Amino acid sequence: MSMNNKQAPNLFAGFKCLLFAISALVLLVIVFAPARANAQDKRGKTTQTHKDTTTGDKVYEVCEQMPIFEGGDAALLKYLTDSVKYPELAKKHGVQGRVVIDFIVEKDGSLTDIKVLRPVDIALDAEALRVVKGMPKWIPGCHDGQLVRVEYNVPVSFRLKPLE
Repeated sequence: MSMNNKQAPNLFAGFKCLLFAISALVLLVIVFAPARANAQDKRGKTTQTHKDTTTGDKVYEVCEQMPIFEGGDAALLKYLTDSVKYPELAKKHGVQGRVVIDFIVEKDGSLTDIKVLRPVDIALDAEALRVVKGMPKWIPGCHDGQLVRVEYNVPVSFRLKPLE
């Protein structure tokens, strides 16, 4: 009987040791986990950045003051509406959709690295690229009081009017 009592404390000690090892492992994972892509700055605001491989300069995805098309969203919509010419071939075949164009607003407000992020049709994609490449300079983004490069997306919609 005394042998039975000695096994119970040994089993309990082994359980405590295993629990301690697991807790230590979890703590190590939490402490040494890699930094997340969404880093918080000193004031608790979320910023997202990545490095531009061509220039090595930071490109923000989110910053304190995002870039603005001169005149705001209404002016951007008017610019797109006035500038987009529906490609005849796409119109003839009834092709519709929303092309998303991605670009970087530089520190001087110019647009670079303009590309199709979500294509619809080759003719619609080309027209959306043409229109965005022809845009005037934007008001650049700002972070911590400094002008910064910011990645931006603009959707360009192509909708045919229904036949009456």
